[in-house]
Amino acid sequence: MSNIKQQISEINQKFDHAFNTKDSVSIGALYDTNAVVMPAPAGDPVIGASAIQSFFQGLIDAGVIEHQLTLLDAVEDGNLAFQRGKWAGAMLNAQGEKQTFGGNVHLVYRKQADGSWKAVTHIWN
Repeated sequence: MSNIKQQISEINQKFDHAFNTKDSVSIGALYDTNAVVMPAPAGDPVIGASAIQSFFQGLIDAGVIEHQLTLLDAVEDGNLAFQRGKWAGAMLNAQGEKQTFGGNVHLVYRKQADGSWKAVTHIWN
């Protein structure tokens, strides 16, 4: 696995762990200050790390569980990188039955001054 694929896989693991332990603060820390999340289906863009943290807290509060990002490909070009992958999650319905869902995901990252990567755009369907 290339270095950028390894780095983005580690970011995905951090995201999933934070989501699944209901830690939206750690999710928000994975995004650049002016990042944009564009939720499906055609939801309004969520702009800024603080708003993104609140957005994901809303999903957690709504009962989304078992979030999982799966990296399919990652490419680095200078100070930008992108990942193409899959996402999955679940919720329990009123009868307590698990309903799963998922789709495609695309994220663009910007290299930070310390060499780490933070998401600048995140879109899924």
